[in-house]
Amino acid sequence: MGAEKKWLFTLFSVVFLSVFLLLLLYSFSAFTSKPFPSPIRHGPHHPPAFAYYITGGCGDGDRIFRLLLAVYHPRNRYLLHLGAEATEAERLSLLSRLKTVPAVNAFGNVDVLGKVDRLSDNGASKTASTLHAVSILLKLGRSWNWFIELSALDYPLITQDDLSHVFASVNRSINFIDHTSDLSWKESQRIKPIVVDPALYLARRTQLFTATEKRPTPDAFKVFTG
Repeated sequence: MGAEKKWLFTLFSVVFLSVFLLLLLYSFSAFTSKPFPSPIRHGPHHPPAFAYYITGGCGDGDRIFRLLLAVYHPRNRYLLHLGAEATEAERLSLLSRLKTVPAVNAFGNVDVLGKVDRLSDNGASKTASTLHAVSILLKLGRSWNWFIELSALDYPLITQDDLSHVFASVNRSINFIDHTSDLSWKESQRIKPIVVDPALYLARRTQLFTATEKRPTPDAFKVFTG
């Protein structure tokens, strides 16, 4: 009986000592360890990043996916937009194909616009769509430096590493928009005409048309052109 008590005492002592050592090691590691740094770093002293807005219409799902793979980089942010002309099946197919790309799943930097707009080549609806995309990209994250808009018909001529290398030495406050307040002939031919964009209120896209009347140049804000 005494031998059995001695054996139980030894067993409990070993278990207690093991638990104590494990707790001690855990406390030491929790105090000294640091989280593993992210491989993607942003800031003025790191390579620049780009926000891409890639658009397409009916039948452009494959082109958008191909273009995304051509310009993809873990540092960048991407927003894809299949317009209202595309079918729901095309949108679901694009989402399914994105899930097959390991890098996209790992970095989570590609989003597909859920509330789609009717895309047009020019006019107010085109500008509204672009501004809407910029606002979404800013809400998703502000770690990017430049905004680039591409259509499904575009294709890059240089790699993303080359593009990042070129822009690494460029001041990140530059916007590359050549603008001036000297309107000249554009005031009468582009500012005063009233242009109607049917894509803003019609279910189907039609061509822009110009009203017969003209408006005075707005004076509530300064007009620039580029």
